[in-house]
Amino acid sequence: MEDFERLLDATFPFVKDLLKKHGEFFPLSSVIDRNNSIAQVGTYDGNEQPKSDKVIEDLKTGLREGVKNGDKAIAIFYDVKVIDPNTNQKTDAVAIFVENKKDTKAYKLYYPYTFTKDSVLIFAESWRNEIEKEIFK
Repeated sequence: MEDFERLLDATFPFVKDLLKKHGEFFPLSSVIDRNNSIAQVGTYDGNEQPKSDKVIEDLKTGLREGVKNGDKAIAIFYDVKVIDPNTNQKTDAVAIFVENKKDTKAYKLYYPYTFTKDSVLIFAESWRNEIEKEIFK
């Protein structure tokens, strides 16, 4: 989990800033490379308003290539609407798909959020789901 914490600590502030400024964000990702450095990974196909699912698939394709070059851990951040298991209510959330080389499973982390009337961003209690690996197979 240390790899995941490093990726979240490095990237989540940027995601929060995008939410505060724009109320949403396009999917983005970060990796821990073979030198233990954190790098941002993006994708662009010329479309200024791409569908999030397409961006996520393109990111996964690029991340699989990075694994071949020695990347050790990945995180994909994206904006979703999801049922919060803590409240059973539909909510906006930052979803984060995380996976690394050494664990046998991957995880989806969810950070539900709302904006107050004064446009203050507030996060509620997060949760995670264990899922099958997709990048480090």
